[in-house]
Amino acid sequence: MSQRLEGAGAIAPGGKTICITRRDALALAASGVVAAAAPGLARAAPQGQLTWGIHVSLAPGWFDPAETSGLITPFMVLYALQDALVKPMPGKPFAPSLAESW
Repeated sequence: MSQRLEGAGAIAPGGKTICITRRDALALAASGVVAAAAPGLARAAPQGQLTWGIHVSLAPGWFDPAETSGLITPFMVLYALQDALVKPMPGKPFAPSLAESW
């Protein structure tokens, strides 16, 4: 059931009346609140520690890319290790991230 707000209509260029329902007005108000709070969220600095958990037992061969089998699980481990040390950047396939030298 749609209810119209009194005095909420406007005349469009074609002469048609545009009506805003309460649901539309509430949605606009909610999006305004979210938009107003967004700059405060963007200023928050990252804090804490990220823990990444997977349900597998680690195999020693997963730490060496030359010995890794063609399964996805060893590559998740390699990605977690390598991405923390180096990262791809424009013009450089490996740029230092946490590693200062290698």
